[in-house]
Amino acid sequence: MTATVKRPAHRPSRRGVIVETAFELFASRPVDSVTVADIAAAAEMTSAAIYYHYPSREEILLEGLREFAVEYVGAIERIAAEAVVPSRRMGALVEPFVKWLSENRTSSIVYFVQSRGASQQVEAIRRENALVLIPILSAAAKKARGRLPAAEAAVIAVAMIAEIEIFASAFLSEDRALTTLGRKRFLAAGVRLADRITGTDVS
Repeated sequence: MTATVKRPAHRPSRRGVIVETAFELFASRPVDSVTVADIAAAAEMTSAAIYYHYPSREEILLEGLREFAVEYVGAIERIAAEAVVPSRRMGALVEPFVKWLSENRTSSIVYFVQSRGASQQVEAIRRENALVLIPILSAAAKKARGRLPAAEAAVIAVAMIAEIEIFASAFLSEDRALTTLGRKRFLAAGVRLADRITGTDVS
């Protein structure tokens, strides 16, 4: 008769709770003003419990940004396939992307607005993400335009990434461009710019 091995009770990791709570704080004020103690209090945990999972506030931020970056790439890839390619217009990306930003507002604010320039590691995530997005947007540009040299498609992709990041930041922070134009005209301007960058402007 074999002895029964007693296994420790399953304890679900609180890493997800910590990241989610931290991002709520990061979205509402400057990242460098949020302390581990603030995160612990908001998550109803002790600072020691936070440090058990993460060595620093920076590591919490980086993990959340990495998770968001994967979702962001997935959203752009899906929108390109569902909207850009069928319409043959890069401008078709804008409205579905804005809808996605609104649905993921907290993490989007941290990624596109609050964490910008926070550290070299944060900027490394942004650069790595751009490298993943370039072939996705290059392929979308080729399908929208038809025959297109690879080098030109890559330049278009880089320009589109710049537009997406600036547009997202302005939209999420409700900066002067958005408040001056109003939401409808702001979105229309984003559509026109995307089409001009790609050469799919039909106006």
